[in-house]
Amino acid sequence: MKKLFVCALALAAFVACDKEPNVVGGDEAGKVYMKFSVKMETTRTGTDTEGETNGNATPDKEVGYDYENTVSKVDIVLANADSYVVAKNVVPEGSGDTYIASFSSLELKANTAYDVYIYANCSAPEALSLDATSEVAVADMTQNNLFWMTNAYEANEVTMPADMSVYTSPSSPLNLGAHFVERSMARFDFMPKNDNKFELADGVTVTLTQAALINHSKAFYTFRRVSADGTNANWTVGGVETPQNYVVDVDYAAKADGYTAAQVANFDAHLTLPSTWTWKSIASADLTKADNWEGEDDGTTDYDGEHSLNDYYFWQYAKENTIPGVNAQEHGISTGIVFKGQIASTNDKVTAAMANKEMIYVFENVLYGGWADVEAAAADAKAPATLVAAVNKVKAVEAPTSADKANAGFTGYSADADGKYFTYYYYWNRHNDNGDNVTMGKMEFAVVRNNVYKLCVDKISKLGHPTPSDPTDPDPDPDPDPVDPTDPDEELNYYFNVTVKVLPWVVRVNHIEF
Repeated sequence: MKKLFVCALALAAFVACDKEPNVVGGDEAGKVYMKFSVKMETTRTGTDTEGETNGNATPDKEVGYDYENTVSKVDIVLANADSYVVAKNVVPEGSGDTYIASFSSLELKANTAYDVYIYANCSAPEALSLDATSEVAVADMTQNNLFWMTNAYEANEVTMPADMSVYTSPSSPLNLGAHFVERSMARFDFMPKNDNKFELADGVTVTLTQAALINHSKAFYTFRRVSADGTNANWTVGGVETPQNYVVDVDYAAKADGYTAAQVANFDAHLTLPSTWTWKSIASADLTKADNWEGEDDGTTDYDGEHSLNDYYFWQYAKENTIPGVNAQEHGISTGIVFKGQIASTNDKVTAAMANKEMIYVFENVLYGGWADVEAAAADAKAPATLVAAVNKVKAVEAPTSADKANAGFTGYSADADGKYFTYYYYWNRHNDNGDNVTMGKMEFAVVRNNVYKLCVDKISKLGHPTPSDPTDPDPDPDPDPVDPTDPDEELNYYFNVTVKVLPWVVRVNHIEF
C-alpha cells in the first residue's frame, strides 16, 4: 500500500493538510460512478489459540445483533499523496451491501493509484490523517444501526482506468471491489451464574449486584494499527493482530513504563477515582440476552459442558485500551471491572451488628461482626493467637483510626444509606491469555476493538475489598491490602475467579453481489 502523507493532529481534532477534500455528488457535470461493497469481517487474536481454557471458545465467533451489524451510510475516500476525494453519505442499493458513489472526473487522474478508506456510519474528516484520533462518547458510537466502523485491514489500492468515460452512468459503474470494515469499539457480555449468589464459609453469602468499568480510555485511533513493540516504530495501519505483536493505543508513550498519576487524565473512569465510575446492574432481570454465536441455539447446547449459549447477557461497550510491553501491564492503566457484592450472614452477632448499621470486621477470612464482637472473640480462651495480637495492637493506639485497624490486619465494611453492606472485587480484563497465572505475556491484559469479552464469575470464596474511597477520604473503611495502581495485573487471586471467552465479533450473513 502506498504511504499517505500524515498530519500531526491534536487529540480529537482534525487539522487540514495541504489539500482539502473534494466532496462530490450533486448535479455537476463530469461525474464518474463507482460501485463497491462493504463487508464486516473479524479480527483474529492470539486468544483464539486452541486448547486454552480461558482463551478458547467453540463456536469461536460472536454473531452480533442486527443493529450492531448494519451499515446505514458510508463516506468513501479515494486518496494518494496528491489528492483526497470524498463521496459522503452513500447509502446501500436496496437492502444489500452494494453501494454506488459518484466522483468528479476532474479530480481523479487516469492511470493513477488511490487508496480506499471506508468510514461506515461515521464521517470522513476534513483532511485525511491515518493518525486521527477521537474522544467521541461510546453512546454516540453505538447508536442502533449506526455503529462506527472503519477499515479492518490495510486500505485496498485501486487504479483509475485510462478511459473513465465509460463509467459516467449509474448503470455502468467502475467496480472498486469489496472492502472490509470492523467496529471501532469492543463489547462486554456477562453470565449471571447461579443468580450471582455465592456461598462462603460460616454462613456468609455474597450476591453480586452491579459492576463498573474502570480505566476506560477516552481516545482511540480511527484506524487500528499494530507494531512489534506497541509503539509507533514501524507500525502498520490496518495490520493484522497476531500473538507476536501489539495493537497500538493512542497513549502508548505515556504507558510504556507503567502507571503514573498523570495518566488519570487519559481515562473517563479511573481506578483511583471511584466518583468517576458508572455502576450498571449485572442481574439477569436487568440485562439483555446476548445474541447467539453462530446458527440458531436450541437452548440446550453447551460450549464447554457448563455454560449454556443462552446464559450470556449483553452488558456494555468499551473503547480500545492496550499497553506496550509486558511489564507495563499494571492496575492503574489496564481496563478492569469492579464487581459489587452484597454481604449477608446467618451469624447472630453479625446480623445484629448489621441491624445497628455498625461497621463489621473480617480478620483472617472470619467475619466477626462489630468491633465489640471482635474484642469479645479475642478475649475467649480459645481465640487464635494472631487475633489476640491484632486486637492488642489496635488497643495500644489511643483513639485508633481505620488505618490503624487496617495495619493490624482488619478489613472493615460500613453500611450504606439503606443499611446494606457491600464488598468489592477487581478483575483486570484478559485479552490474550498465555495460560500462565504467574508470568504475563504480550497483550494479555487489554481491550481491542471488534472483540466480544464474555465474562463469568465462577468462584468467590472470601470477602473482598471494602467500599472504594477517593484519596481525599479522611476515614475510609479499613483495608489491609488496598488495590494499588502500580501493582502488576498478573496476581495469584484464587478466591475470586473470572472466566473470559474472547470472541471475534461477526455478522450472521454477508452477501456480496456485483
